[in-house]
Amino acid sequence: MLIPQEQPYLTELNSYFLYFEKFIEHLQGEIGSGCLYCKAPDQEILVYFYEQELVRALIQNQGEHAQISQDLDVVLQPLSTKNFQITVYYLDSAAIFYWSEMPSFQRNKTRVKLSVITLEDLTSRLLKKKFSGFVDIDMGEQNDSAILFFHEGKRCGGSYSWGKGGLSPSEDDYERLHRSMRDASEGTLALGRFIDKTVSQPEPDPENPPDDLEEDQYMSDLNIAINEFLSIYARIIRKKNKTNPIILLKQQFLDNLDEFPLLDPFKNFFQLTTDGTFEFVTNGSRKEMAAGIVACTWRVIERNKLEKKFRAAIHKWGYKAALEERGISIIF
Repeated sequence: MLIPQEQPYLTELNSYFLYFEKFIEHLQGEIGSGCLYCKAPDQEILVYFYEQELVRALIQNQGEHAQISQDLDVVLQPLSTKNFQITVYYLDSAAIFYWSEMPSFQRNKTRVKLSVITLEDLTSRLLKKKFSGFVDIDMGEQNDSAILFFHEGKRCGGSYSWGKGGLSPSEDDYERLHRSMRDASEGTLALGRFIDKTVSQPEPDPENPPDDLEEDQYMSDLNIAINEFLSIYARIIRKKNKTNPIILLKQQFLDNLDEFPLLDPFKNFFQLTTDGTFEFVTNGSRKEMAAGIVACTWRVIERNKLEKKFRAAIHKWGYKAALEERGISIIF
């Protein structure tokens, strides 16, 4: 779930000691509008409220998609049967409806170090791609964080750990984020793309193909795409084969070195750890390496007769354009 980055209005509350309906009524009178984030080991709940009404509730079981409800009784049932830690956030009148009506999204599993991209480069690429979604930024040891929201590439506000209200349009807040990102040594970011809206994708520029982009550019970064592709591959393989999926893949690399010499695991072209974390190391042809990885992955899939399941998973993958726009076919 996505929660505001501002400092909580209340925190470390225990659901066992709250009469939830009366508590929401108290908050409506006290702060007017906001949300409650309720967390249990196997379930999360977000409740958005505004003055006299419950706006929306999200209930998400571990490993499942969130379910939407506007019925408080649906929320009260799990809150009465298990222990939740509750945090309250204030959201102003502009933010409450943005947050409560936020579309479903797909968040990238891989986070990117702030040292490899500037905020200017990132926002420029998001604008070019007419990106609708958010950028989740964590400045690490600085303890600053932010979520920037975009609609068709244009920034429409942000939630900042030093801010208030949940959807600040302030240029001052944005400039402070800019400075923090520039100074952060250990920070990371990740994208979340809204998936229930049609977002137009610009045609590739033949005079400036994606493969020639500098290595610190983020959107369409092959490093990100390959990490997510391998994550899907590993999940499918584990359902049938007890051998580590990455070991199977590296063996496939070795079996196909004549065809894909850049995939030699013993040379320093890339790093691929046994947990599936991938990173390009050299400035060699990343497109060629990525195409070889995709091809070898499919060969492991075919040997395990998992083509149908893998094809279905890839078809639903929201980030496949990062490979396809470079001419790399991902569905065999």
